[in-house]
Amino acid sequence: MDDLSLFVLDIVQNAIVAEAEDIAVAIREDSSQDTLVLTVVDDGRGMDPMTVERAVDPFFTTRTTRKVGLGLPFLMMAAELADGSFAIESDPGVGTVVEARFVRSHVNTPPLGDMAESLYTICLHQNVREFRYAHVCDGRRFDFSLGEIRTILDGVPLTAAGIGAYLKSYIKEHIITTRGEYR
Repeated sequence: MDDLSLFVLDIVQNAIVAEAEDIAVAIREDSSQDTLVLTVVDDGRGMDPMTVERAVDPFFTTRTTRKVGLGLPFLMMAAELADGSFAIESDPGVGTVVEARFVRSHVNTPPLGDMAESLYTICLHQNVREFRYAHVCDGRRFDFSLGEIRTILDGVPLTAAGIGAYLKSYIKEHIITTRGEYR
């Protein structure tokens, strides 16, 4: 995977397969500490300790559609190549927390990618009841909640004409502002 937005899509897909209804993604960037931390929290089935250990083995997967599971091993490898770290905490019946830490300025730290497209894609999944995204960078913050968007839309589907383009533009502009990437 080339960027963090694709890792987010993959991990959230894992959460959806694990029957999560409430999923939260957070990215915390700190220039003074030179860190970028990606965290995904879900309320899915969770995993027992043995499954957690095997989750970073590329030849282990609980999916029946293929025999490999590459998302978590690739994310762990990306974090370690960027002098960062990787951790999974999970409890059966409670959910899972995946955290990848990167040295922000490291040449191997993946770029953010098209996070707006990834977040919109996640929002379209019919099994996601709530999806939240928080992006914090050097004291600036952007919060996005699918539940709030649904309330504002008052029954208008996310696939209605113009809604997708508006949401992606809204998310992209707020992430640019949060990251201090003014145009």
